[in-house]
Amino acid sequence: MCSGAILLYGIPTVVVGENRTFQGPEDHLRSRGVTLEIINDARCVKLMRRFIRENSTLWNEDIGEQLT
Repeated sequence: MCSGAILLYGIPTVVVGENRTFQGPEDHLRSRGVTLEIINDARCVKLMRRFIRENSTLWNEDIGEQLT
């Protein structure tokens, strides 16, 4: 999820399919009045794990980490 866009556009509620593979600043969003509904759907977890495994360079670049 893009926390900046959520706050910028005043999105009041966000449904997160899963937050096991990566957790954004959920507490910060809540502190700003955003309601978060965390589903942790098994299909979403599986999809994200597969994407990360198959696209690790892209994933690490996206989240600001470098592979060593």
